[in-house]
Amino acid sequence: MPNGPKNQIAKSRWPRRTTSFLVSALLLSACTRVGPSLETYSDVADRARQDPQSFVREAHSRWDNLLGMVGSYQIRSSQGVGSQTMNTQIYLLRDRFLDIQVLAPTGSTEAYLVAGESEVGFWASDENRLYKGPSHPGEFGRALGINLSPAAVVAVLMGYGVDIGSGDLSVQWDETVQRIRVTLAETSAWLHPVSGRFERVLAETASGLIEIEYEAWSEVGPPVPLRMRVEVPTEDITLELRLAAAWQSNPKGLDKTYFDVYPVSGAVDAPLSLLQAKGGLLRRGLSQ
Repeated sequence: MPNGPKNQIAKSRWPRRTTSFLVSALLLSACTRVGPSLETYSDVADRARQDPQSFVREAHSRWDNLLGMVGSYQIRSSQGVGSQTMNTQIYLLRDRFLDIQVLAPTGSTEAYLVAGESEVGFWASDENRLYKGPSHPGEFGRALGINLSPAAVVAVLMGYGVDIGSGDLSVQWDETVQRIRVTLAETSAWLHPVSGRFERVLAETASGLIEIEYEAWSEVGPPVPLRMRVEVPTEDITLELRLAAAWQSNPKGLDKTYFDVYPVSGAVDAPLSLLQAKGGLLRRGLSQ
């Protein structure tokens, strides 16, 4: 946003220094793809059938030290014949805090969506209206344009699929696909027992099924997804996300206070309840 407080804070906290980033450009070309067939790992499949919990515990431990991250994402969204591509900067803090900034070619912020401790905020330059509402899944989903909660988005972007911090996880072997299924409420993620990476996530929402397919992961540190595909079949919406080779793990200064909803100079405040899903961040400008 032009000269807005949020933009100033983001620039001061996150200088663009590629030398400090965890993943190099070479890593992107050497990323891991979908896991190997279990036909040659029958012993692993047998152990996963007998004790899937141990595989999930081991996989989840890879994220123990990843509390927050920031990265540049290219997002291509399409609905019907309409499509658009956005360059974004996304800040994540476990387990449910995120800030998505859509960047113009000049580097200024064209739109931002933030989910904080108690409030969700959404602003777009073409409207110059700051929508604000309580931080709960329905309000956030309206601002995002897809019916996902902040915790679900953080889990998907960090790569563990469903909220690790929840004590209500259900873990079982899925014989049909030869993977371990981890379920929380209406969301399931499938773990490959050999690669230790989650490959697919399905979320049942009030507006329909949301399907996430992971296509590539980083090989340094936790398996953060470098590429993924998100589909909402009932609305003919497809998202393709690519994480740039440069992303930073646990950057200094990234805490809950960063995700407060900052005012935007000259913007009119409005309740988030006035915003329709089609006006959300990921669907603005798409044909209906």
